[in-house]
Amino acid sequence: MINIFKISRFVFIFSILCIGLILYYVKNNDIKYGLEFSGGTEVVVGFNKEINIDNLRFKLESISGGTASVQVYDSKDYLIKFPVNEKRIEFNEDVKKYLDQVLYDDYKNDEPLIKQIDYIGPKVGQELVNNGLMALLYGSLAILIYVFFRFNFSFAISAITALFHDFLIALFFIIFLDIEITLSTIAALLTVIGYSVNDTIVIFDRVRENMNLLLDDKVEEIINISIIQTLSRTILTVITVLIVLLPLYFFGGPVIEDFSIIMIIGVAVGTYSSIFFAPFLMYLISKWRTS
Repeated sequence: MINIFKISRFVFIFSILCIGLILYYVKNNDIKYGLEFSGGTEVVVGFNKEINIDNLRFKLESISGGTASVQVYDSKDYLIKFPVNEKRIEFNEDVKKYLDQVLYDDYKNDEPLIKQIDYIGPKVGQELVNNGLMALLYGSLAILIYVFFRFNFSFAISAITALFHDFLIALFFIIFLDIEITLSTIAALLTVIGYSVNDTIVIFDRVRENMNLLLDDKVEEIINISIIQTLSRTILTVITVLIVLLPLYFFGGPVIEDFSIIMIIGVAVGTYSSIFFAPFLMYLISKWRTS
């Protein structure tokens, strides 16, 4: 029988070191907020052919003081973002002026067409930030209460710690991959948290059952047996989820691309923490409480 618990000792130390490095990295790198949170204007512009995105970006940045950003939205569509300029009240008029000057003067032969315009004020953006943080906080609190009443103190603390472990690693990849924090990003993080805790609870439930059945075995042996007994279920669940997420990422388009990649990372990290991190932490807490 494979001794997964023995491997967990080294993986746990590795995870703790990684969390320390991630906290340092997150502290020293800015989180990139989408316009839902920072406020501003998003414009989707289509052309009759693909254009040089660097040239379009240069023209918009040169007349907007470097505030505009451009990215590919579809094959012939481009997403232009103008963040809120707090010093200038007439910002919406500026956006219109910038677009008219660039699109209809420099690109009139490419038949530019404004397909979508979204504007979010800075106050609304701040409310969305607060609501997003509250959603994460209340979700985590609800999970902690559920696990505490379903199991015991050691299980609950381990599960909620693993939850924040997964959240921090997902946040690291969001910053590292330069993914914007948007409403879909928050939704992906909440989904990842739910998935991770579900995996952890399945293993913990088997540990609790085996503690009542295998009375002569040591706690570490019971944990190892429980992980192995649920391993096939864990692997099949991961494969099933990835069968859905991978096509979404590669073929779903830019609208759900960030959501998909966060989910893929979250599923991998959640599975890792459910097998190696949370059970070993639960063992350490249980051992500390009985000593």
